[in-house]
Amino acid sequence: MAGVAFTDGPLIARLTLERPEALNALDEAMAESFAAAARRARRSRARVLILEGRGRSFCAGGDLDFIERNRRRPARALAARMRAFYGAFLSVRELPQIVLAKVQGAAYGAGLCLALAADLRAAADDARLSLNFARLGLNPGMAAWPLARAAVGEARARELLASARAFSGADLAAWGGALAFPAAALDAEVERLAAVIAANSGAALRAIKAETRIGEELAPFLAFESRAQARLFRGPDLAEGVAAARQRRAPRFA
Repeated sequence: MAGVAFTDGPLIARLTLERPEALNALDEAMAESFAAAARRARRSRARVLILEGRGRSFCAGGDLDFIERNRRRPARALAARMRAFYGAFLSVRELPQIVLAKVQGAAYGAGLCLALAADLRAAADDARLSLNFARLGLNPGMAAWPLARAAVGEARARELLASARAFSGADLAAWGGALAFPAAALDAEVERLAAVIAANSGAALRAIKAETRIGEELAPFLAFESRAQARLFRGPDLAEGVAAARQRRAPRFA
């Protein structure tokens, strides 16, 4: 599957983002292959699924070319398109396995939301993280608000979304949103943690997964996000935000 690989195993499976040359940035082709990989994972008897990105980063967020193409679409069609796009990646929340995200390098915007959608996160202490939607001139997407609120609490989530500032894997761990490890030890620690979890009862793990998802309905947030993004995609702020990201400079919003 282009851009995404699924590897099954008797106890531990893997779902790997496979665009290392683009820091695993997300586009529509990856959304389709991710959804297909998630359907395969749903049929797996593995107890743990490691969610990872190949190369030096977990996921740099939405692909800038994908964002610019969508700026030319009619708002109504774009709202439906963005809801389906985010829903494809959030399908990881519906899997029966305990999903463990391994976060190294960059995890920005929708890429960080993908990690937050997992049940557990193991992050390199020097990982570079940001909910950078506002810096791009776009309202948050991919259920950023409820996922961040669940991971780090309401006050911190509001601050991270409004500031769009960068923070580290060590910061995320200090706020209760991840386990942090030295970057050099991350691979080994993820393997160790996955093995410890997978040694437990599969039936009990599935029950834990189901219970910890009670009350976490994301549909209303996705509906709002898709409509709001459809409006802002056509505005000048997003054009400036994308230009600034490409030029590696601070945006200059009017």
